Amino acid sequence: MRPITGPSSRAHRHRWTRQGLSAVLLAVLATSGGCGDDQSANPPAETAGGTATRAKPLSPDAVVLPEARGTADPSIAQTALTDSPPVEIVPSVLDFGFIPPNQDAEGSVKIFNRGTEPLMILAAEPSCKCTTLTDLGGTMIPPGESVELAAVLEGAPNTGPKTASVKVLFDGYSVVEVVDLKAEITLPIRAIPPHINAVRNQNRQGRIVVEAIDGEPFSICSFHGLPPTYLGFDPATDEPRSQYILSFDLDRLPAPYPRYLVIETDRPETPMIDVYLRHETTLPKPNRNLRMAGGFRFPLGLIKQGSFVDFEVEFDTVTTPIATVISESPDCRAQMLEINTEETQDGIITRVKIRLTPASDYVGVLYASLSAMTSDGQVAPFHVFGVVSPDGEPCVGPTREPLPPSAGPGPRPDPSSG
Repeated sequence: MRPITGPSSRAHRHRWTRQGLSAVLLAVLATSGGCGDDQSANPPAETAGGTATRAKPLSPDAVVLPEARGTADPSIAQTALTDSPPVEIVPSVLDFGFIPPNQDAEGSVKIFNRGTEPLMILAAEPSCKCTTLTDLGGTMIPPGESVELAAVLEGAPNTGPKTASVKVLFDGYSVVEVVDLKAEITLPIRAIPPHINAVRNQNRQGRIVVEAIDGEPFSICSFHGLPPTYLGFDPATDEPRSQYILSFDLDRLPAPYPRYLVIETDRPETPMIDVYLRHETTLPKPNRNLRMAGGFRFPLGLIKQGSFVDFEVEFDTVTTPIATVISESPDCRAQMLEINTEETQDGIITRVKIRLTPASDYVGVLYASLSAMTSDGQVAPFHVFGVVSPDGEPCVGPTREPLPPSAGPGPRPDPSSG
């Protein structure tokens, strides 16, 4: 018996080819993960004439299959590789806007079936563990209707942009639809940029924009305890604004450099903001036997002189019990209050509650180095920062002077440290 040929047979083969490719893509999605953007370019498909063509520009995050081999009809493989599902995702980008540090953001998009046949979602997978989704695997979307894809973007301690993506695979289609997620983690007053990259003597001088996201005026009281240097603004004659441009000079900061530069304001709800200073001397040095969970940012906020503040540090690896926490700064002392452990989906988390007490005569921006120590000598250093106020109110103001201009780059010892 001769095999059946013709248009109906070709369409049948196209359908089975799409389903086979969907299975392959489903396996790829199941093993994908990790944060960050995919920087690899998608190579164009080659036609018989050797000219690079593409039926639809693919997203940078789209999964690209290897070229099909051993197919009797090359047009089947070419159709499958460029076959997009008839869907519309609204909105195309899930923008959470501004979110505070360590606060989760929730949102959703709608996936519309713009085709004429029911459409089944095989899988929806996030690009990193920082995103959780509603389980839509096996969900059928009738023609002209939609389903809602809800996503939660996990908060982070450090300020700045945060991005992720969700890849959605449909039964019978090889092209993976991508939903981009984005947010900006920020305090009510933010710095632009949120970090300074000073590795290998880069960006030793520069500018920072400091602005209130609500547009209300405020005042900058100090730049890491130093008098702020403005561009286009005179605090003696000009009215407070909602945005300022500050200039900085790392050569006029004493050693060691702080991991975070503290900008003091007069806002009660935001008495300080911080800018991450990335430098060879500020990069964290994790101890694999005493490893912290999350980031290394520990803001203490506003502290009334003569008072104290309690905070927690989390560890995801503790090989031997933590025995104590010490301060390596004469400006404050640290006391370990208690230790609690909790089993989470990511493993066992150890939380250490610490009390920090500034010296009785200390006022202004406080930046201190602390260390957690185990009974067998393992050490995990970290830094805390805040503003100590005589009356508990914001805007203490400058408490130190910048170093004079130096002949060359590099931090110099603080003369006040003895």
